[in-house]
Amino acid sequence: MTPRDKIIVTSGNYDILNIDDLRFLQKCRSKGDWLIVGLNSDIMVHMTTNALHNTYDNRQELLYGLKCVDEVMRFNDSDGTSCQLLKAVKLFYPQADITFISKHDMHNTPETKIRGITFEIIS
Repeated sequence: MTPRDKIIVTSGNYDILNIDDLRFLQKCRSKGDWLIVGLNSDIMVHMTTNALHNTYDNRQELLYGLKCVDEVMRFNDSDGTSCQLLKAVKLFYPQADITFISKHDMHNTPETKIRGITFEIIS
């Protein structure tokens, strides 16, 4: 059984997966026991980018094909945040130490108001 004591969470649309995405996800995975990638739904990708190159199922399959990704969770961030994702992770893994990693500054974002989550920025 794989330990899930230290869970790392990140999110994105990963519509066109590239080498920078892979390296970022590898860095994320190196920070914990289990990496969860929150993957935006097709509707949200289209709404935010006005384009969709790969369906959710294809993007999910590509992410699961990476050794560093342990779990992929679909979410809709209609409010532009990852709050829904983080609340779901807390619900599914209530005893875990959860860290959300972003490439962007998280200072004063709605996500940081969620108790029990640590936040980290890496590039």
